[in-house]
Amino acid sequence: MSQLIESITAVVDLAPEEQSKIEAAFHPHLLKKGDYFIQSGEVCNRIAFVEHGQIRVYYSDESGDETTCHFAGKHEFTSSLTSMLTRAPSKDNFVALENTKLLIIERDAMDQLCEDIPQLHIWRRVLVENIYIMMERRLSMMRNQSAQKRYETMIRENPDIILNVPLQYTASFLGITPQHLSRLRKQIS
Repeated sequence: MSQLIESITAVVDLAPEEQSKIEAAFHPHLLKKGDYFIQSGEVCNRIAFVEHGQIRVYYSDESGDETTCHFAGKHEFTSSLTSMLTRAPSKDNFVALENTKLLIIERDAMDQLCEDIPQLHIWRRVLVENIYIMMERRLSMMRNQSAQKRYETMIRENPDIILNVPLQYTASFLGITPQHLSRLRKQIS
């Protein structure tokens, strides 16, 4: 729980009793490798903080091909934000790539916490803004960078993904085939 509180207090100051309220509102949840946190078609009503492990976020097209759009790793928040905000079914799947421990808060509990601790509205806004920025950067990367540049950026910014995520998911995230990724890895090493 200390990393969760550190993550929140990096944005807003909290009194010890407010920290205790937050800790009480989040509950631990263990996912085994292959278990889903959220599945496509489900209305999302929770946010998770990844204590340890890795979550892959992907969607499937009409022919069933999967595209990885995000990885949520240790000490990151994750959720199907559009689903949670609009109360519409999620289009994305959130699956554990390894045994993963989450701290989860339900939407209603989050709303109540924000009423009880008003500065959490600021933290929640910053959380949403950061997710938006991440998505915009990814779109820009996919539009404006070559596959090699995308791979080099990933190595620089997220080396854990290269080391810990299966090749086919990394390739999908980069918008290339696993074979192309193998060639890039050989060229750069």
